[in-house]
Amino acid sequence: MTGLLADPVTGLDAVFRYARQADPADRFSEPVPVRRSEEAAGSAESAAAFPQVPGTLNALLGGANGELRQSEQAFQLRVQAPDGARGLPVVVFIPGGGFLSGTGNARWFTSPALVQDGQSVLVTVNYRIGALGHLGPRGDAHESQRPLRDLMEALHWVRDEIAALGGDPGNVTLAGDSAGAWYAYALATDRRTAGLFRRLALISLPWEPPLSPEALGDRWALMAASLADSGGLSRAPIDALLGAQTDLARAYSGRGMALMPAAGGAVTPDLHDYAASTARLHVESLLLSTSEEATAFLRPAPEAAFPPEAVDGFLRAHFQDPSAVATWIDRKRPGATGKERMAEAMTLHQFRLAHLELAEAATVTGLDVHVGGFSVQSTLPGAGSPHCMPLPFLFGERDAWADAPMLEGLSQELFDATAAGLQEWFLGFVRDGRPRAGGHQLPAFIPDRPQRLEFTEADPVLQVPAEAGLVARR
Repeated sequence: MTGLLADPVTGLDAVFRYARQADPADRFSEPVPVRRSEEAAGSAESAAAFPQVPGTLNALLGGANGELRQSEQAFQLRVQAPDGARGLPVVVFIPGGGFLSGTGNARWFTSPALVQDGQSVLVTVNYRIGALGHLGPRGDAHESQRPLRDLMEALHWVRDEIAALGGDPGNVTLAGDSAGAWYAYALATDRRTAGLFRRLALISLPWEPPLSPEALGDRWALMAASLADSGGLSRAPIDALLGAQTDLARAYSGRGMALMPAAGGAVTPDLHDYAASTARLHVESLLLSTSEEATAFLRPAPEAAFPPEAVDGFLRAHFQDPSAVATWIDRKRPGATGKERMAEAMTLHQFRLAHLELAEAATVTGLDVHVGGFSVQSTLPGAGSPHCMPLPFLFGERDAWADAPMLEGLSQELFDATAAGLQEWFLGFVRDGRPRAGGHQLPAFIPDRPQRLEFTEADPVLQVPAEAGLVARR
């Protein structure tokens, strides 16, 4: 992964620097573009990740994010391309990690299936995360949007450099998972990105409005106080910074994201009011969510944390017709525990219904949208088909996920069949905006007759979403 390769089987797999800090002595300085022509001979780097602690979903995914050296200068992207590539469609993938962890250099994103078999160029991106990405000396909204500016530089690098590496800069799909999907959507609604990518693929995009400036200020104050004796945010050693960040995450557990962008300037307060923000969307979209997204976040919590009154209170607060949602959950999960009911309600509110709302709003503006659902079940007790479950199937290299607990015991036959179907759907969209299943082109989403391609243990099937008709309160 760390060198330029030209083997007929492996093609190109290299890590490049796309930016550097304007002032290396200032960890919060803006990114300055770096071009391949400015780099040393060979243009390849040793893979790195921005500083982070183990992610909260390692119990599902394994620990690949923690295997790389960590650096505050990890402005890198990884390019994979088949041998002899020329003018191929490009996927720029933004990894997630709850806004606190993640790296595009993780082994998880090794993908002969998309690159060699699918004949595409795959670019996976690092961007600043946690306090390094979202805080600074002032604690204002502009500082909190630093990752978006990092990613903008990466997209400019792709526009300028990808043709020399086998890709077509006029046929780029911006994709992301979880927090990466959040950033991808924010970029796609920013007029300044027009022309940098043609399509948008969002995997497990969460309904998560940006922080208010006041909420960001509260978080900044806690971090600043924690680091007062260690040099402050700007000068604290990275271990102290990560320790304070971990404490902040504990303080906000169950009360929203510890760190993420705040509204202001480039990030508008209406970003997740899809009726408003899709008016600024300038690309066609593909959406994918899992059937039990929220189990990933609730599995560690004790059952006692979800008494009936807590679940009922969540339903009243988050849905226009709480009794209809309760009936829907009981029909899907008869005899479910309180924690299971809460996971279903959270999945509906933050993911499944949000994706249908986004699809309907974007379609009204005249954009094509394709919606998918993923319900292949993990063998882990209580996991269902959790957040991040589609990723191993999409990238298709099971060995790269060998330590992922959520895949233990899953048959190779099921993995291969599901991966083939998911890749066919995704690559069809990447090539020409026309997802396919079983060799057939699929229709775009129609609000009056909504359909979603469901990936189950059997063949993918186009069907009306079971939750169609339920409405979340926003």
